[in-house]
Amino acid sequence: MDWVGAILGLLALVYVLQAWLSKSKNKKRLPPGPRGFPLFGNLHMLGEFPHRDLHRLAQKHGDIMYLRLGLAPVVVASSPQAAELFLKTHDLVFASRPPLQAAEHISYGQRNLSFGAYGSYWRTMRKMCTLELLSSNKINSFKPMRKEELALLTKFIQEAARDHVTVDLSGKVASLTADMSCLMVFGKKYMDKEFDERGFKAVIQEGMHLAATPNFGDFIPLLLHLTSRG
Repeated sequence: MDWVGAILGLLALVYVLQAWLSKSKNKKRLPPGPRGFPLFGNLHMLGEFPHRDLHRLAQKHGDIMYLRLGLAPVVVASSPQAAELFLKTHDLVFASRPPLQAAEHISYGQRNLSFGAYGSYWRTMRKMCTLELLSSNKINSFKPMRKEELALLTKFIQEAARDHVTVDLSGKVASLTADMSCLMVFGKKYMDKEFDERGFKAVIQEGMHLAATPNFGDFIPLLLHLTSRG
């Protein structure tokens, strides 16, 4: 088809332009890393368990390794000493978050504390959280609520043990955490029947899943334009 050839030609043109621009700029020393394919970079090297694949690659290329995921350059730190360089010694240089499509939709244009770019706005948010949300007085004010919720869970487990009923402790602890978070943030607990037909916890879990799921459009932005026009 003509449109297939046009897309392939456009992709090749983008790659050639990217290579030409990278060479025309001042060359910077990059950490060692594996060679990748044009356009896709090293995406094919990450499988079902990316952390295992990164560990395997780091054993060959070193604690600080350079990868290219699509068109996105990535530097991977794989040791405590290397992580300290990024998170402490040079933390201001690496403080910003990369643009992510999921964060754009979930966090109001990527303007929350988790995904926001480093700057005066982000520093103001951090100060507000430190003083208003995470201060000792604020945390201690919720102590009675936490004791009450923990007592309810303990009572439930005691009754289940008495009746010889199997209890999913992981699920109950997750529910306890969600209930405490709702009480602190919203002032009330949300039951599944009160929030959409899927339930409150299911909606929260779906949002977390969408935020954490890799999106090829973040690595190859051209795909976003093609799908949006299609």
